Amino acid sequence: MGAMENVIASYGYTMADICHLIPDFIEELARKCPLSYDKFVEQIDKDLENIISDTESGKQHHFSKGEDEITEHLIAQLKRIYPSVHHDAQQGGHCDIYIEVKGSAGLKYKWIMEAKLWKGFAYVYSGLDEQLLGSYAVGGENSCRGGMIFYSQINSGVKYCMDEWVKGLEAKGVLIDKKRSDGLRLDTRHNLNTSCGTEFFVKHYGVDLYHGPTEQKANNKKSKAKKKK
Repeated sequence: MGAMENVIASYGYTMADICHLIPDFIEELARKCPLSYDKFVEQIDKDLENIISDTESGKQHHFSKGEDEITEHLIAQLKRIYPSVHHDAQQGGHCDIYIEVKGSAGLKYKWIMEAKLWKGFAYVYSGLDEQLLGSYAVGGENSCRGGMIFYSQINSGVKYCMDEWVKGLEAKGVLIDKKRSDGLRLDTRHNLNTSCGTEFFVKHYGVDLYHGPTEQKANNKKSKAKKKK
């Protein structure tokens, strides 16, 4: 038995126990010292998808929240696994979510995200065009990716919002790529500053936070308040 096995055995564990933890350990490495920028972005996407899933499962807690409050919730979850995550970070302006780490080669990797509550295409597009692309994004091989996330609290559903989003983007000449089968995720490619400027890639996330029972309770409360008047 080697030195490592002896140490592990002294705590009552076996190498098999350690092997079970290897996938989690690899993910931690991908977060803290990723091998490449692509690996860094892939891990963020994976973690964000899990956080979105949990958030949608508890939509009754988020249906009545505002844009910043929901974003703060996402950041609190990200903060557990990405200590460097910031809200309202100074990155060419005040972006909603900003993650920066040093890769295994010592290079800084950066990823940014803009978050919006769905209030129609024009409102969300201003977040993409004026804020994310127009102010925060810088491009470059280690900072050329980001995300656009919007929260749907309407009874038409997030699929309706995403369909409207796609129609609006296509009308503005934005090419849609890697659209997920359910239509709730997609990628776009943009040129910063000019049509031949630095490329920047955006992944779009639609989050469904509509909760009928909570809306009904709120409507009943308003109705009772009106009757009292």
